[in-house]
Amino acid sequence: MNIVRKFMDSGNKYDIISIPSGTFNLLRSKRSPKSSLECIYNASSLSIRENGQYSYDLVVRKVNDDHESNIDDDNEDFSDDSTSVLSLQSKKKKEDEWIFTFDESLQFKKVWNKVGNVTFIWNNYNGDEPDEKVQFVIAPDIPLNDVDEFLQLLYRCHYETKYNRSALKASKTDIQDIELLVNTVEQDEDSSDDEFQDANETMNLRSFKSVLHPPPQHVPKGEQLCLLSAGLYLFDPLEEKFLLQEDPVKVSLTETGKYEFWLAMEGTQLRMGTEVSPNINPTFEAVRLGFIFNYDFQGITLSYMIKFKDINKFMKFQRNWSRCLWMFLNKENWDKLNEKEKQYILDPAALLDKQLEEILTLDDNSASRTESGNSQSEEESDEDDEDEEEHSRMIVSSSSFDDSSIPSTIRSEGNRSLTVAFRNNRSYVVRGDKIGVFKTEDDDNGLEFVAAIKNISGLNGERLDPQNPMLYMEDRSMILSDNTNKNKLYKMDLERGKVIEEWSTGDKNVVQYGPTKKFDQMTAEQTLLGVSQKNIFKIDPRLSEKNKIVQDQSKEYATKYNFSSLGTTENGYIAVGSEKGDLKLYDRLGIRAKTAIPSLGQPIRYITVSADGKWLLATCESSLLLMDLTVKTGKNSGNVGFLKSFPSAENVKTYILKISPEHASYMVTSMKRSIKFTKAYFNTGVGQKEEMILTSNGPFAISWSLSKILANEQNPYTVKRYNSDIIEDNFEFGTDKKVIVALKDDVSLSKIKSFKHPSKSVLIPKENINDFYGK
Repeated sequence: MNIVRKFMDSGNKYDIISIPSGTFNLLRSKRSPKSSLECIYNASSLSIRENGQYSYDLVVRKVNDDHESNIDDDNEDFSDDSTSVLSLQSKKKKEDEWIFTFDESLQFKKVWNKVGNVTFIWNNYNGDEPDEKVQFVIAPDIPLNDVDEFLQLLYRCHYETKYNRSALKASKTDIQDIELLVNTVEQDEDSSDDEFQDANETMNLRSFKSVLHPPPQHVPKGEQLCLLSAGLYLFDPLEEKFLLQEDPVKVSLTETGKYEFWLAMEGTQLRMGTEVSPNINPTFEAVRLGFIFNYDFQGITLSYMIKFKDINKFMKFQRNWSRCLWMFLNKENWDKLNEKEKQYILDPAALLDKQLEEILTLDDNSASRTESGNSQSEEESDEDDEDEEEHSRMIVSSSSFDDSSIPSTIRSEGNRSLTVAFRNNRSYVVRGDKIGVFKTEDDDNGLEFVAAIKNISGLNGERLDPQNPMLYMEDRSMILSDNTNKNKLYKMDLERGKVIEEWSTGDKNVVQYGPTKKFDQMTAEQTLLGVSQKNIFKIDPRLSEKNKIVQDQSKEYATKYNFSSLGTTENGYIAVGSEKGDLKLYDRLGIRAKTAIPSLGQPIRYITVSADGKWLLATCESSLLLMDLTVKTGKNSGNVGFLKSFPSAENVKTYILKISPEHASYMVTSMKRSIKFTKAYFNTGVGQKEEMILTSNGPFAISWSLSKILANEQNPYTVKRYNSDIIEDNFEFGTDKKVIVALKDDVSLSKIKSFKHPSKSVLIPKENINDFYGK
């Protein structure tokens, strides 16, 4: 890799990274009278050049070669239609470089050609024809690590040009979404680009039995931590089952750098690998002694299963994987943990070990369960038409409270959040600087738009960007925040539709806030709780001081814990989560936590707690954590972790809820972005038991059954797909039968019975199935 930085005068442009060797070609449509492929430079380099703040150019330069000849035989991916008609682009051959301003219109893609060379393709917007493209075929002697280095920088340049801000502010998910976009090939119906056709042929999902695997990958150098033998299977999304690819293969885990690890699979026919990361959606399935994970290739998300020969190998791999993943996520050494923390992190492995015999007995009944499941699917299929008709009557467009006087940029933002009332049948949807009010009808299960609160502003008339709405004081008021004033909260009178109070929190920026007790919004209670990065505090608007924090009912830590979320029970017990992923449980404010739950690696984004404090539900990026907070052993047995700590020999039992890699492959491929859950909720009602969990991912609403989770059912969730992304969804108060869903531009009311067991037909609409499979 040739990395060049020329620190001369500020007026000079410089290359920040380059690939020194490759072939540069012009691609045209089959309908063109000119050659479908025209070689521009047989020897060339490709560079990214800075062109101002957050602006970059792609520069292809001719490399002088006295022996320059026609395209290499190995790179003849496109047929040359005899003699090319002389074009503007042909004349440009005489120039030494081609320059392309880097932006989204380039539609830059990475593919593999027929002979396995990495190839970059992008639009030629200065071409003779509107659908012209160019391609840079990287020379085979360029190491793949150098190509990856180039791409990683390109992803960051893509981010900066798209958002006009530094990539240092980009989250890992932001970069992953761009990476997925660059690696996704979208075939035009009349495209002549054989390179795209080859990508689809390579990943032709109609023939998984003869699927061509990704190009062989070398295992990065490092210390090998684990080496086992297993069978490798690939999930066929058409037949909806795993098909054997090779048996045996060598499966290894290798430490390749500081807190970096690599999973490798090597057989006689294939060699592949991936980094140890939650992004591959790793899942252990004890019934099949299998480890299932996702693998992205050419814009398609595949699901592989490593199936081990016996229990011991399965458990050994599980423990090694858990250690590696924890170190990758936390950037800390495993040896720094105490034994109880290690036991908690490895607890799923220990649980599998203890219950494996019991789980395996379920295999004998799998046939009957499958038959029952098929029968149920047929019944669901019969209800589809009825459900869709009913569903269509329950959608209300958010345009009903749009205002033509509001700038289109604000209107185009779409809906932002959903808040469900407890005392009445109202729901509130934030959209720009206004809030739409909707109501549900018990008689006909309908949903109706009631009113819109527009032009929300502060006491001084400044426009607010309302965030994190929380209903308050018998659902007659709403608490709001604004990103520009993070140490201030706003109280809105819903009947008047105006902000009537502003509360300062002094020098503490409020990260998240919530009711002092779970059902306080149904009462006249005026206090509420909040967290900053290292504080947990109570807010009382009745205080005469400008700062409304109750100082003697607050807890401040010397260390910045990066608190991120909180939740409360009916009795006012408090749970607080952090960006590191750990949780603290309190019976009241101002004292030390009764229970500290160590991190499993992913940041805690939201928390909701059951009314009785027995269950805690934490929302992470790509998983939910369902925690049983009841102490099972010792003198504190029967108490919840808010009141008594767990004995040293017992850990909080945690269920990790994820979309199975098989189902994730459908979702990620169709959405073209990673899984990211919205805030998860229990069904909620005074005196009602929590039975269901609800969240969403992209256009998919997802519901888990607690009873199925506790029964260790394989996929204890159901799914409903909508026509646009879900912003937030929640149960109607007092029931687990009806779900209110805020889509980007609509609001919907659905029955939970319209959710289906996940399958190809549920996850991918029939009209999109051909696009999904690249047909």
